[in-house]
This record gives sequence, C-alpha cells and structure tokens, in this order.
Amino acid sequence: MLKNTIQGILILIGILLSFHIEDSRIEQKNFEIKNELLSDLNRAISNDLEQIINLKKILKSALDSISELQDDMNKNHQLLSDEEVIKKLIDLNVSISFFPQDGVFTELISSGSFELIKSKELKSKLLEIYNHQKERNLSISDDIDIVMKDYELEIMTNFRIGIDYNSSDGEFYGKPILSDYEFNRDYYLSNELYGLMSLNYLFGVMYSRLLNDIEKSHEATLALSMLEIDKN
Repeated sequence: MLKNTIQGILILIGILLSFHIEDSRIEQKNFEIKNELLSDLNRAISNDLEQIINLKKILKSALDSISELQDDMNKNHQLLSDEEVIKKLIDLNVSISFFPQDGVFTELISSGSFELIKSKELKSKLLEIYNHQKERNLSISDDIDIVMKDYELEIMTNFRIGIDYNSSDGEFYGKPILSDYEFNRDYYLSNELYGLMSLNYLFGVMYSRLLNDIEKSHEATLALSMLEIDKN
C-alpha cells in the first residue's frame, strides 16, 4: 500500500515537473519571440528617425522660402527677381507627411508579445507613438493637404507656370523644374497670396513641432526597447 502511494506521488511529481518544464520552455520561447520583435521594432524606429530628419529639412527649407518671399513682398518686390520668386513658389511644400513603420508594433499586439514587455514605460511610449501621435499626425496632415491644394491651384492659375518634373530629385517627392512663366506682380503683392503664405507658414511650424515631439518619443522608445532586450 505504501509502495503504491509512493509510486503515485512520484508519478504525480513527474507529471507536474513535466508541465513546469514545458511551461518554462514555452515562456522562454515567447520571450525570445518578443525580443526578436523588439529588435525588428528598433530597426523600424531607426528608419523612422531617419525619415523624420529628412522631413524636417524639407520643412525648414519651405519655412525659409516663405520668410524670404514675404520679406520681398513687404519690400514691394525689391529683393528677389521674378524668376527667383516663381522658383521658390513652386518649390515650396509644407504638405509632407510622416509615415511610421507600424507593422512590427501591430505584430507585437497580435502575437501577445506586447503583454510580455516588462517595462511599463516602454509600453506607454509604444502606445503613445503608434496611437496618440499617429492620430495627431493623420489629422494635421489632412488639414495641411487641403491648404496646399488651394495654394498650388492659386499659384498655377495666377502665374501661368509651365513646369517639368524630375522624379529622381529630392528625398521623397521629386522636384518640379520651371520651364516657362508669366509673372503676375499684382497677384504676387496681394493680400490673398500673402495670407496663403502665412497659413502655410503656420501649418509648417505646427507640423515641425509635431515632428519634434514624435522624434523625441521615438528616441526614448528606442532606448527603452534596447534596455528591455538587454535585461532578458
């Protein structure tokens, strides 16, 4: 009787031990998957940061052009030539958008790996950049696109601009090349165009601020993600 009891206990212990070993194996495998996804995420975030740097350069160039054009308009078109004005008008673009690589984050959520992340701060940062900041980015980008469409229509309509297009030039969108134009001095010095320029400048500054916020969040997230991997 005692022998059977001992054997039963040993069998039970063996079964429980095998369950424990299997659970540990699965847990370790899940953490390995999580760390692999975090490594992929780090690469995506690094690419996003590079994209942000290039977008900020484009925005700064656009804001500088608006300032130069408005200075010229304030001086009754005494600072720039007609051709310089037209080239700046067609090059000016604040309608640029940041597109985060969010596929890895989606996989983290769908695979359940997100819940295995130990750092609450990292979880919070991930939710911030892929939810809150993503929505802010989409909202302001839509508003800027509307303003830029109005601006481009006004420029092309009032100056009769002929352009070619070099799709291989520029970081993202290519570059328009001036081929012909008729300069409309009255429209150039009008309150209407000046107002459109001011609106473009405002949206450009707003988007620059958003990109700065996104950049800081991405940098902090990258650091936390690397620390999360190192701890395991």
